[in-house]
This record gives sequence, structure tokens and C-alpha cells, in this order.
Amino acid sequence: MLCDYSVGVYNRLPSTKVNGVTIPGALAFVKTIDCDMQPYSTELFIRQYGYNIETTKRFFIGDIADIKIGTVLMYGAEKHEVKKIISWDTFEVMTLEVV
Repeated sequence: MLCDYSVGVYNRLPSTKVNGVTIPGALAFVKTIDCDMQPYSTELFIRQYGYNIETTKRFFIGDIADIKIGTVLMYGAEKHEVKKIISWDTFEVMTLEVV
């Protein structure tokens, strides 16, 4: 597996509720990992795996110990939220770019 990219792994802290309004938790840095990143699409995801989940990139990662659904992977100014993890020889992590 080629590991051409270094991305930051961020997990969201617990949300709080104030006057009935839920305020999402801040992103907390976990670590930096080396991985491979490729453009991807929802159409490809449906065709290859049968999942109808909106996707814009896929990451190939060797160890996902700190990565779960909802984790944010940051590459430069790009933020990608983890939507699905598929286990093969390495892990394919399907993400959606968020603002």
C-alpha cells in the first residue's frame, strides 16, 4: 500500500444541550497517520459494494484503532467525515467532504 498522504485524525467531543438546543462538540486531535487517498463517488460505492451512502473520497489505512464512523480526517484545509469502514487486507475508509 502506498502511503503518500499524512492526514490528521480528529474525534468529536461530546455534544451539550443548552436551552433545548444541541451544540456539537469540538474536534479533538488524536494523531497523524500515513495513508493513500483517492477520489470516489456515491455511484461507485453503490456499484462496488451496494451501499447507498454519499461519498467523495476513500482512504486506504493500515490501522484504524482510533477511527470510527463520524471521525474527521483532515488533509490540509480539507475535512472528510468517515461514513463507512470496509475491512480487507487494509481498511477502506469511505468519507464525505464537509465544510
